Amino acid sequence: MVLLLAAAMMAAGCAESVDTRLRIDYPYSLYGLINPKLDTHAVRVFEIKSEIMLVRPDPIDARVSTTLLQTGERAAWQDSVIQLADGDYRHVFWSMFSPTSGETYRLEVRRSDGEVTSAETTIPPLVELEVLDPDTLRPREALMPVFIRGRPPNMPRIDVEYVVAGFREEGGEAIFKPVVFNYAQRPGDADGGHLLEVDLIADYSEIFQKFDDDNDVTTDIIDLREIIVRVHVGDENWASPTGVFDPDFLVEPGTFSNVDNGFGYFGSGYVESISFRPPLVLLRRAGFHIPGESG
Repeated sequence: MVLLLAAAMMAAGCAESVDTRLRIDYPYSLYGLINPKLDTHAVRVFEIKSEIMLVRPDPIDARVSTTLLQTGERAAWQDSVIQLADGDYRHVFWSMFSPTSGETYRLEVRRSDGEVTSAETTIPPLVELEVLDPDTLRPREALMPVFIRGRPPNMPRIDVEYVVAGFREEGGEAIFKPVVFNYAQRPGDADGGHLLEVDLIADYSEIFQKFDDDNDVTTDIIDLREIIVRVHVGDENWASPTGVFDPDFLVEPGTFSNVDNGFGYFGSGYVESISFRPPLVLLRRAGFHIPGESG
């Protein structure tokens, strides 16, 4: 997703066809992000044509640049051609620079006849994640509080991943099953940021079901190795009608776009993550197995 953006766009294999019911005289469809935590950034550029065809490795009629509006500094982006497993190709333009929160960049993709597809993005502020001490005295709850310090304009995704292991009934071999929950709508307002409470009891019931569906796994022994919280931060332009933060979705014509004279999405964002293991009292209360303890 946002981190390792170039790799994600290289691997993406959606059919980049144009819905002929839409206006097709736009020059380009694109998707890209500026990541303030990285020094290399990428944007995938697709030429819009009236006919449906595979993207070829030949150079395309596109010059890509960004301008830092606060200073007027301009940077040219270089093309790279990526071949997918199905034989299709992607043109991914990239550039190296170190953006700072609050800076506004204008991306321009220019065709030789003067047609320009453009978009602007303001780099969101960086957030910090902190695992707080839980209240272990509330007997019917097992909540792990995570403080999100800062107030970014958008947090389109918050993933809570449980790295858990069950054991085969024969041989005792550990079976790892990372399970991810969507917590995007969960954080509440807090002084200086947002408070996310990871509900171990509610999540355990779904984790148990996943292991219970595997008849070869002993469900009364489910170890929690760690929890990883990933907060996806986006700029103020993020307004997806479905809440999907996916380059294959955003590049499709007619779905959602912040691009002038084109389709797709160009913005800025990043992922901040933190990992932890809850205290034993909450693990017991939720139902997780504690190594060395019976039952």
